[in-house]
Amino acid sequence: MEEALELARAKDTKERMAGVERLHQLLEASRKSLSSSEVTSLVDVCLDLLKDNNFRVSQGALQALASAAVLSGEHLKLHFNALVPAVVERLGDAKQPVRDAARRLLLTLMEVSLPTIIVERAGSYAWGHKSWRVREEFARTVTSAIDLFASTELPLQRAILPPTLQMLHDPNPGVREAAISCIEEMYTKAGPQFREELQRHHLPTSMLKMILVCAIQVHPDSHVGD
Repeated sequence: MEEALELARAKDTKERMAGVERLHQLLEASRKSLSSSEVTSLVDVCLDLLKDNNFRVSQGALQALASAAVLSGEHLKLHFNALVPAVVERLGDAKQPVRDAARRLLLTLMEVSLPTIIVERAGSYAWGHKSWRVREEFARTVTSAIDLFASTELPLQRAILPPTLQMLHDPNPGVREAAISCIEEMYTKAGPQFREELQRHHLPTSMLKMILVCAIQVHPDSHVGD
């Protein structure tokens, strides 16, 4: 792995691309847990690569980190303070493959850690981020998280719902649409009792009605007027 890391540090873009590709291949093929020092070296290099001007390099770094997360045990958690905000920034990348890789990495971190912890930590940067694209992609990330983890991670919805409701007022239509999709997913997982959770937030009647109409389209065995 050290040779791949060395190549990924190269000044030449093609060499860096080759380095991250090799790194990803090695980590994908490995069944051996990474040591604390290996994780530290990997994270240090990848944090630099995430800011690379070439999108394939930053995409490769995100993919390598996702593969490494599965092999890192508790060691990766020591780097969450630096790693999570750096990944959130890539949710706003101009290239969709980078945004997709960032979203997958956040979901992988949720798998190896606790979903609510990652959502709360990432959300402290993402919910109010100046980039609408970060806000939109993070809403889509948490929608996937609800789909994957809601049955095992009960605090997840309560951590997500208040900032998602705030997003309904976002100036960007893509963010508002992503927020509605997220609320629909919560409704799908929680069922009719989700209406009680919504009512706890004292939403305007018109907004509550709009949310329930959208939600019932994906959960038709309930009725707005019940």
